[in-house]
Amino acid sequence: MKKKFVYLFLALLLPALIFVFLKYFGKNEFNIPVYYENGIDSVSVSCGGDYSKPYVLPDSVLLAIEATSKPAQVIVFEPTQATQIELNRLTDIFNQREFTKAEVKVQEGTGVSAARYRRWISCIFFIKKPYNAVLVDDQNRIRGYYTLDSREEMDRLILEMQILLKRY
Repeated sequence: MKKKFVYLFLALLLPALIFVFLKYFGKNEFNIPVYYENGIDSVSVSCGGDYSKPYVLPDSVLLAIEATSKPAQVIVFEPTQATQIELNRLTDIFNQREFTKAEVKVQEGTGVSAARYRRWISCIFFIKKPYNAVLVDDQNRIRGYYTLDSREEMDRLILEMQILLKRY
């Protein structure tokens, strides 16, 4: 009978000790990938430009779309009504000092021309369907592609922004 109590005590104590050990001595850290860290393999001949290692977005493009240098930048291409609703969640969670949201639309005459827009999509940001948003870090590196019309994708963006900003 005495052995049963000893075994029961050890069976309850061991998981508690492991939990305490991991809580105080473990480091729970996640990382999100940096896209094109080894440069860009295949680029259209018409693109031209510098695609060296690691690839970073040109400052001229970020200035043109008014994406300022903050720890996280979300650049949205052709936002829809559903995208706007999901983007409101970002502003509810993060403050203005942590991230910038830039929207890129084709607007002949006053904004981005269709030719410039297509060049940015295919030669600068490398966006493929169905994605319509890019997460950029403070060093102008691409950290993720998202479809912001989807709630699951917005949840993934929020989680990856928290990891990028180390707020978990």
